[in-house]
Amino acid sequence: MRVKNGDLVVAALAAVLAIMHTGVLFSDWAGAADWAQAVLSWGFVGALAVWRSHPRWSAGLMVGLNAAWSALWILAPVNIGYTLWVVLVPLGVFTARRWCSTPFSRGVSAAALVWSFASPFMWTWGEDFILYYRTPVDAVISLALHWAAIAVAFLFAKNLVAEQAARANEARMREQLLVTARDEERRETAREIHDVLGHTLTLIKVQANAGLAGGHEREALETIQAVAGDALADIRGLVRDLREENAGLQPAPGLRDIPELVERFRDAGLNVTLDLSEVSVPAVTGLAAHRIVAESVTNAAKHQVDPVVHVTVEPAEGGVAVAVVSTGRRAPQPGAGAGIEGMRERARATGGTLDVTYDGDTVTVNARLGV
Repeated sequence: MRVKNGDLVVAALAAVLAIMHTGVLFSDWAGAADWAQAVLSWGFVGALAVWRSHPRWSAGLMVGLNAAWSALWILAPVNIGYTLWVVLVPLGVFTARRWCSTPFSRGVSAAALVWSFASPFMWTWGEDFILYYRTPVDAVISLALHWAAIAVAFLFAKNLVAEQAARANEARMREQLLVTARDEERRETAREIHDVLGHTLTLIKVQANAGLAGGHEREALETIQAVAGDALADIRGLVRDLREENAGLQPAPGLRDIPELVERFRDAGLNVTLDLSEVSVPAVTGLAAHRIVAESVTNAAKHQVDPVVHVTVEPAEGGVAVAVVSTGRRAPQPGAGAGIEGMRERARATGGTLDVTYDGDTVTVNARLGV
């Protein structure tokens, strides 16, 4: 991973302190402790330069170099004073918890807690500038402050990780919802195309067969022309709705349009009767009922010979009940089952159910649609 510009800026600021320690080496009284301080200081600069690009190295160096500095503090023959580098210990703990694995972050945090006992701020000196460990009360207070700083850094990083995970989870959920919505749109489009074209083409086929068999070619062609024109209008409306949101939308067919639908089937030569009760339902339920009736009668025309169809639409508890019963010898014409599955999906979309049963030459479609 490339070094980040922000980290280089922080490292450049830290380099000012490292330069100050390095400048001491040019004095006449510079000793081994000063050389060690200079080397460790530039180590801190390097740790800051790779802070976010290599967080494991950075966190380890921040705590490890401070441990070395504390050892130097204790072993040096003279008082070398306090240092600002100790602030990097909480930063190292934060870095490990924020960007590294949990076991590694726990190890760094434990090392930081142990280091606190040897921190330069756990020591003080008297008038003779000789170092000695703080008295018990002062030591406990100082140690508590060290651990509090480490705990704050750890918990702050943990909170940021949790927030990031929550945002990522929310983004995944939004993406999943978007994918689900797109899939539903595709299924809805497929259902509309199937329902619009399926029963129309079936009507054309039935009318063409009736015209050829009865010698009424002209009447059959006129009916076919009217049905095909209606189908083209429906397809154009569907395409327009898909292209332009809310542009010239036409009301979706509903319960009020079922008598006209049945009449079209009758005009095509099908024996269809209708028993429609007055029911007030939402548009989505009305559309589902209309499409289920259209698909059921279409299936009867396609898969049964000279079927007799009876359609019933009546109120039901919590919604509306639709029943389509068709009787006629089954024609040896295979079907893919997409129409029945589409009807079930429409019923489920209203919170309802749909069942198809077969009893000899009788096919019954029972749908209970919710409101």
